[in-house]
Amino acid sequence: MQLFPLYDSAVETSGSYEKYVVFNGIRYSHIINPKTGYPASGIVSVSVFAKQTELADALATAIFVMGIEVGLDLINQLKGIECIIIDDKGGIHTSKNIDIKKFN
Repeated sequence: MQLFPLYDSAVETSGSYEKYVVFNGIRYSHIINPKTGYPASGIVSVSVFAKQTELADALATAIFVMGIEVGLDLINQLKGIECIIIDDKGGIHTSKNIDIKKFN
């Protein structure tokens, strides 16, 4: 279990690690990409840190659908908002102002 300080802020996570289905050996997320109509893929979890929980929640789901590169580019342009993305191969991707070492 990991603990980290969070004061006057929120963290929201969207992920496919609990709600998914495996069909013909392929894992499908419950989060749907509205552009394609198919489940989003390539990401297992997105956690967003922000002052407002509603904003963090909306961004976490949006980034899950956008993908790693586009999602990080968006977050890196927003002041005071950070994120951690776990891809479907176990890789960890962070926005520019997160020091992942302090979570280990």
